[in-house]
Amino acid sequence: MKKILLYIYLIILLSVLSENPAIALKCGNDQIQEGDTTWEVRTVLTNNGGKIIGKEYTGLKRAPENYASDTGGADISNAKKIEKWFISLPGGSGGPLCYELTFIGPVLKKIGSGVECD
Repeated sequence: MKKILLYIYLIILLSVLSENPAIALKCGNDQIQEGDTTWEVRTVLTNNGGKIIGKEYTGLKRAPENYASDTGGADISNAKKIEKWFISLPGGSGGPLCYELTFIGPVLKKIGSGVECD
């Protein structure tokens, strides 16, 4: 019975860790977390020595079909821009670390894993 419980806990732990590489980044005395706005992220970076090293527009996230207009056309007034930011944060003993942030509209939705910047 103890082995079964151990396996269940291990499976749950691994599934939680594998689904979301990061939901918050430590940046100096502040942190960047999913749900922050572009303004909040920019402010944290500016105040803590981080910087935006690139941006990429990747498309639009449209409203669900049930929000389409009565005329049968898609209602793009509810569409939100999808944008990726590539940021550099000061590292500890090593060099700076780079992260990919995905915004839908003005809201941070996903933080990618950190890698050493070139």
